[in-house]
Amino acid sequence: MIEEWVMEGDEPGVSYRIQISIPQLPPQQEALPVIYVLDGHNYFGMASDVIRLQSGNAQKTGVKPAMVVGISLDAEDSAIRERRFYDFTPHASDYTYPERFKGKTMGKHGGAEHFLDWLLQKLQPRILDTYHVQVDKQCLYGHSLSGLFSLYTMLKRPDAFQCYLAISPSIWWNEKQVHDFLNQTTNSKLFLAVGEKEGFMVEDSMFFVDCLPSMMKETTEFYVARDENHASIVPATMSRAFRYFFR
Repeated sequence: MIEEWVMEGDEPGVSYRIQISIPQLPPQQEALPVIYVLDGHNYFGMASDVIRLQSGNAQKTGVKPAMVVGISLDAEDSAIRERRFYDFTPHASDYTYPERFKGKTMGKHGGAEHFLDWLLQKLQPRILDTYHVQVDKQCLYGHSLSGLFSLYTMLKRPDAFQCYLAISPSIWWNEKQVHDFLNQTTNSKLFLAVGEKEGFMVEDSMFFVDCLPSMMKETTEFYVARDENHASIVPATMSRAFRYFFR
């Protein structure tokens, strides 16, 4: 079953489209794990199908029925692309842009803390109040800029979710600013994947994992997907990432 909401964001005129996939289970079924999928306009359908297919053979896959919550700006694609640079990037007093941007600043950015407040204070409580879910079995999934946001959330608010799935995270943003938060300790589970053909992003991801506190490395899985690029990495790794969440 699919339900859909539109929720007001953290500022006037900003709304988010929330898509919720709920497995059909007997009434006595135990509470459901929850996977929050950022960039839901791209990945909600895929994530819901992966959970449905793998949970159908849970003895072999280890994946149980779960609720999938897709989150995206309620707007046209062009507005969504622009807003991502605000919602998913940390605030900084100064920003340095890669040469490949060729002078473009990508518009407004640095709103990750505001978006995180909205996610944890508005959306997550509504999900917990509305559905029978496992409070201690929640996961955050993101790719690229939203993968960066997943890492940021893990380091800034580690108790918000029990598992973080970061696929090809944009660690490069603002000269690897996310490393500034690595002094925050956490024992959260992390799955970080990157495509073999993603060039510098492979090195960025390897270095980030190497810099994690030793206690965190014990609960981290790092995976380089052979022959995959920035576009193909999501379908190539999503089932693996979800299996890690349930492991």
